[in-house]
Amino acid sequence: MRVLTPLERVDAIDAELRAKLANYWITTAEELYAAVRASNQQYGSGVAALAVALGIDEERVRALAEALLPLLPADVAFSVPVEQEVGAGLVIDDYVDVDAAAFAVPTSLPERVDPPAHMPAPVNQGVRNSCVAFTLVAIYQALSGDPTDLSEQFLYWACKDRDRIPGDVGTDPLVGVRVLQELGVCSEATWPYRPAPSDQRQPGHERPPALAFDEAKQRRIKSFRKLPATGVLQIKEALAQGQAVLLGLYIWEHWLSSWQARGLGRVRAPLPGEQRKGGHAMAALGYRDDATAPGGGYFVVRNSWGAEWADENPDGPGYCHVPYRLVAEGGLAAIAVEAVEPPGPAASPAAERQPAPSGEGEASGDLAALYDEASALQSELQRLVTRLDGLVNRLGRLVGPAGQGRGTGPAASAAAVAPAAVGGATSGPLILISREGPGAGEELYPNGVSPEGQPLLRIDAATASWLAQDRLSAEPQELQGVYQAKQTAAETSHLGVTRDIDPLKLEEARWAVVINATERAELIEAIWPLIAHRMQQMGHSAPQVSFTAGENAATWLNRHTDNGAKTLRDHWGQIPPVLIYRPGERVGRWLARHGVSQGPVDPRRGVPYYVLLLGLPGPRFAGDERAIPLNFQYELDIFWAVGRLCFTGIDGEHRLADYARYAEHLAAFEQRSDAASQIRKEVVYYATRHDMDVATRRSAEELVAPLTSWNADPANVPARQGFVPRPFVGEAATRAALEQILRGTGDGKAPAVLFTASHGLGLPLRDERLVLHQGALVTQDWSGAGNVRREHWFAGQDLEELGDQAKLEGTMALLFACYGAGCPERDEFIFDEQRGRPQVAPFPLIAQLPQRLLLSGALGVIGHVERAWTYAFSGTDGARAQTQAFEDVLARLMLGEPAGNATDDFNIVQGARAMALTEELENIKFGKIVDPSELAKLWMARNDARNYALLGDPAARLPVTDQG
Repeated sequence: MRVLTPLERVDAIDAELRAKLANYWITTAEELYAAVRASNQQYGSGVAALAVALGIDEERVRALAEALLPLLPADVAFSVPVEQEVGAGLVIDDYVDVDAAAFAVPTSLPERVDPPAHMPAPVNQGVRNSCVAFTLVAIYQALSGDPTDLSEQFLYWACKDRDRIPGDVGTDPLVGVRVLQELGVCSEATWPYRPAPSDQRQPGHERPPALAFDEAKQRRIKSFRKLPATGVLQIKEALAQGQAVLLGLYIWEHWLSSWQARGLGRVRAPLPGEQRKGGHAMAALGYRDDATAPGGGYFVVRNSWGAEWADENPDGPGYCHVPYRLVAEGGLAAIAVEAVEPPGPAASPAAERQPAPSGEGEASGDLAALYDEASALQSELQRLVTRLDGLVNRLGRLVGPAGQGRGTGPAASAAAVAPAAVGGATSGPLILISREGPGAGEELYPNGVSPEGQPLLRIDAATASWLAQDRLSAEPQELQGVYQAKQTAAETSHLGVTRDIDPLKLEEARWAVVINATERAELIEAIWPLIAHRMQQMGHSAPQVSFTAGENAATWLNRHTDNGAKTLRDHWGQIPPVLIYRPGERVGRWLARHGVSQGPVDPRRGVPYYVLLLGLPGPRFAGDERAIPLNFQYELDIFWAVGRLCFTGIDGEHRLADYARYAEHLAAFEQRSDAASQIRKEVVYYATRHDMDVATRRSAEELVAPLTSWNADPANVPARQGFVPRPFVGEAATRAALEQILRGTGDGKAPAVLFTASHGLGLPLRDERLVLHQGALVTQDWSGAGNVRREHWFAGQDLEELGDQAKLEGTMALLFACYGAGCPERDEFIFDEQRGRPQVAPFPLIAQLPQRLLLSGALGVIGHVERAWTYAFSGTDGARAQTQAFEDVLARLMLGEPAGNATDDFNIVQGARAMALTEELENIKFGKIVDPSELAKLWMARNDARNYALLGDPAARLPVTDQG
């Protein structure tokens, strides 16, 4: 786990305050800062609650928080945690506790009992109140040594069938253990769990099939006993005897609003004013005596909110540490399960077959017996293999990344408590491990928040460095030469195109659409008005075309190019400017197929400079080949001017009418003689600055403030072109203000440029709002503490609801926020040794807010796919407020350059950082000693620079100059 900073290192916190904080198990700077930023129902904020708890005023709490900042990570990402609904479900109305006096005082207890190593990854109960079923399944797995995925669906149904408690409110834990003792539990494969809906009329959902009841008999517990609900010693004794304990506690507000619990997995006594959210059952599987924990130690407890909750806990994601004092003062139930029944003979497929024909019975019986024996042996071997896998994974967590020998990797002697990356070369780190050594403790984290108001990711520099050197390649070999060529092109000032071509003249630079061969040709038909408009701008009339229902893009293009015989190189202006992408093609192969290679672009060779990708950014499901991947866009954009059009719904499928709407509106706007008068020559800078939030403080002070000053300077392009800055920063950046900006602020005209810098919403995979709300802008209405609620963010849905009131025709938008442009399917900054690269979205997606901006009249939207980091405006050498790339992009837009050409500085930065990383890795191979934090910074900065994307037509431009 990452190294935390003891409060003793904070001069502003004296011994008396440290003692008071220790009562809440707040012993480090990180935990205290998390408590400051947590929500509090009664007092409104963690600041106010801490003031009450510590007996000091709020201003002193704020001063303490400011004193913590120099000890916290400097590099952050713009994402926030969102308020989540979680299930509970412990019903103790009829639960009768037992008297601790009836138990002998245990003696000679060990100082620690570790949880079993063979356990599968924790799963999430979702919104249903089924915690008792999840707890008992975990207990059975712990005691049986069998990590088979079991059916909480079956167990919860049986509990609700017996307890007769109406509604999905949970169940009595005694009912649960009796069901597990009498009926048992079947496998998940036989009766899968459904985390939703929370059905009040049928809380257990439908009755399981007879097969589930038959199979459940193979997995039952033998015996259990009630313990004193607050009996710390008795619970410890049971665990020391190899038993597992169902533990009942109240859920308090900080479990979901503070990183201390939600991230680190340390639950504690509630601060004054915290909301109590109901009873909850969890599985206590171990304990450790620890003088720093309230009560002298803590229990190691497995929760049922999935691996995303407490993902930085040293015992693994989904586990938490419960201090003895919390149990002693607030325990609700404690039931020790002593042993499980040995599994009986499993029914085999042979046993269910029809009797053999006469004369074959004896042989058939022998075969059946042999089959039964082989099946039983296979099952036993499978259980052993699964258990061994669990032990190996557990060992990996204890000794460090797999394959790391003694003395290799960063600080080999330090214990790793989170998994490292596995596999071959990939484009991004990283994991959550802290190690010792120079620079190892420095963390890098992004600008964005999750539903709970916390940064989406913290990254340890030492492990990032180790991964970069030993586990992951810096760049694919074919791209290293591309980046070098880009740097050379930048230095010779002709950027994307060759010197013979003027990128500002569309007839020279040329324009084309790229579409997947298997995609429906209807997409081409939908944007045909834009294609015809671009051809006219390039000096040609659009050819006659036809569209056939059900035809794919490749077939359609073959019909209009003599089966591919006519190419853009040899028949420019005579055929539709459409190029085909074949599923699975990398950029180099795609370019080669069209007769060119990566380098300065000569569009006369067959691939126009301005390229509009049409379609999905990734597959929606296994076997879906219609997409043009995000990586293809990143790589092609190094030299070409690339944009993407993608309009999709909650299911990820195309909204054809929206493609047509954008194409028609853009063509019509550019054809207006008075287009320039339709926009207001101003740049709106909308930037939140949340109290106690490092990310937005830095973006407001080091990005937006310098840009505003640059914009106002008479010597610079914006002032010379007549563009006035209009800042909405900090308290002015409310949701109401944003809506007013989007409505045209009185005169009904759109701002020429809309620049936002804020947190972007990062929803967990299980959240049903993810597709429609990922990357939504978190406004100043959020206090910066606690969870982000729906009224705090502005999503595409909100812009859609404005309808005709939205006035954005002619605007260029740049959204600096996590997921502002889109979200990949899998995390590009985390590896998990057991699960691989975590899935963060159901499929790669383009965010809905930029889609709606385009449909409301915006010409183009520049944003970030994945998390956005402070490296965008700071150097890896510590230099801050480095806004030059943003200044260049904005200046080019205000000079009337096409959006695809205006963003070229982002590609230059990407190339420079990629080459710097590659060069440093090469130096390491020849013996150079590199500070791990420096290497990690290079890695993160490279990834951050790569993930910018233009949504919309790359040839679109502000109507501020004569476009010919």
